[in-house]
Amino acid sequence: MKRILIFYISDFGGHSKAAENIKEAFRYKEPEAEVLSINGFGHFYPYWEKVVDFLYTLLIKYIPDLWGGLYDRRRVVKFLTPCRRFVNRITFKKLSRLINDFKPTCFVTTQAFPCGLVADFKQKFGLKIPLVAVVTDYYPHRFWIHPCIDKYVVACKEAKETLVREGVGEEKIKVLGIPISVEFLKAYSRQEVCDNLNFASKRDSVLIMGGGLGIGPIKKIAQQLDSLDSNFQIVVVCGKNKTLYNWFEKNKKDFKKPIFCFGYIDFVHKIMDFSDIIITKAGGITVSEALAKSLCIIIVNPIPGQEERNVNYLLYRGAVVKVDNTSLIGEAVKGLMRDRKRMFYLKEKARENSFIDSSLRIVDLISGEIISG
Repeated sequence: MKRILIFYISDFGGHSKAAENIKEAFRYKEPEAEVLSINGFGHFYPYWEKVVDFLYTLLIKYIPDLWGGLYDRRRVVKFLTPCRRFVNRITFKKLSRLINDFKPTCFVTTQAFPCGLVADFKQKFGLKIPLVAVVTDYYPHRFWIHPCIDKYVVACKEAKETLVREGVGEEKIKVLGIPISVEFLKAYSRQEVCDNLNFASKRDSVLIMGGGLGIGPIKKIAQQLDSLDSNFQIVVVCGKNKTLYNWFEKNKKDFKKPIFCFGYIDFVHKIMDFSDIIITKAGGITVSEALAKSLCIIIVNPIPGQEERNVNYLLYRGAVVKVDNTSLIGEAVKGLMRDRKRMFYLKEKARENSFIDSSLRIVDLISGEIISG
């Protein structure tokens, strides 16, 4: 029997969503497999997880340039590697207990920290269970590199080339995309979504998202869009940001344009089928979902580091529009609304750069590793 142990970190954001999507794909394609998905920080360091989440959120919100300056620097990685290995060693006992209890036939990780933990454990004890590293951004950073990783899943050939330059063998790397929900394989007509969610069927639709945490200047963007003379509706997905959701519920009566607000939902694929333009942060999962639904994508204020790299790659591919200053969002939207050829071009580029069945491909890879292992 296949027993898949998936590790991620933090119950919010892209890493946990990627793990959830892989687990969902197993239920869809191989329901007999047993899949256990675990928050690596929450399981091994329950007291430290909240501290790390708080500090990371504080850093990217108030001093993102500091994060960008530290992100994936060779000297920083070299300095932190002994510390990371020490933390991993003192965690081996807990990991060993988990392995003995669950008896996995394959490890899967969607974040570099638990990936390094499992890889160090394999190296220390000669464990032969395969380890699959699923990179959830368009460029992998150096903490992903480890000789005991059996397969890497990356989003594009440029990511593969990055790993090869760092010494990873080409045969270990598969370009399968970032794992998104199998729900994105379904398509809904505009009328069907309109009838279901009471959207205005005759208007264009602009979707605003800030990832699972609802991060970013979402209120300012919505207010700026509301001031435009173009005839469209605004849809806002606040994720788990209850404060943001409550603000929109309280103030939506003051908007001139039709505005629809949602919290954390499991039908974003339907809303994307209805939408024409999405304004979002540059997280790997959200962007991959928008690409799969062939949306015009406007990225605003990408976080220095992984998000900035995501944007640079997608700009190179011609698949997104980048706006660094929130005050220019309105002009970008107005320009796309007036230039339908540009809008069509962006939708085509999104489609060309998407992996709509990424999670199913990853399930096939994992199953193959189990058989060959």
